[in-house]
This record gives sequence, C-alpha cells and structure tokens, in this order.
Amino acid sequence: MGETPKWHDLGEVGALKSELAKTGLKKLVVENRKIALSYKDGRFGAVSGLCNHANGPLGDGRLDGDFIVCPWHYYKFHRVSGEGEPGYEEDRVPKFELKEEGGHLHINLTASTTRNRIHHEPHPLARPVKRADGPIRIAGI
Repeated sequence: MGETPKWHDLGEVGALKSELAKTGLKKLVVENRKIALSYKDGRFGAVSGLCNHANGPLGDGRLDGDFIVCPWHYYKFHRVSGEGEPGYEEDRVPKFELKEEGGHLHINLTASTTRNRIHHEPHPLARPVKRADGPIRIAGI
C-alpha cells in the first residue's frame, strides 16, 4: 500500500505460542486497532479484528481449519490472508505483516491489504416476518 511500516512489539514468541495453544485465536487492541491474532501449524497470522458484515469481533470467534469464524453471524475469513471463505474470496478483511525478531513477534500496523466488502445473501432467519392467512397458530414447548 506504499505507506511507511509501523512496527509494534506484540511480545515474546514462546509466550504467545503458549497462550494461543488452546484456542489458536486471540483478540488484541494495538494503538486503537482491533487485531485477530492466530497461530496454527507453526505459523502466526494477523488480520483485522472487525468482521465485514456488522463489525463483529473476529478475535472472539473460533478457528475452523484456516478460517476465523465471526461469533456474530458466522462469516469466515482466512486467518493469514484475510480473504473470505470459498465462494466469497473477494470479501476480504485487512491483513497485517508479522515478523519474528530477537525472540519477539512484531506486527506492522500498516495493513498490507485493504478491506473489500461484497454482497452476501441474507441468513434465512434474517428474512422479514410475514403473517400468513388463516387462524392464529401457537407453538408450545
């Protein structure tokens, strides 16, 4: 994107690996930027912590293979590239470059890709509620 790199120390690599060993995903706020940091198969990944759909907290989500699943509406983004799941690859959250130096993990807060939102079909439960003709129906449990 042509901007000057803005590196920030995230901490000791071993401690971060240990912390990410359970869930593989961590929510960070670095200089007012929300970041979803992940670790899987020996590789760190960092993408924007805000989902494209409704700014859901990606860092509070979960990993499904190499994809971060937003806890709000289940949109998926690749944990390293920021691209959407298959079929929605053009739907992208910004990704951030990482480097290990001196036993510490550093993040470049100048995103290496831009956000790109594409249209998704609405979730079936998001449809408008319409009352059908006929008697009142009551469901009980």
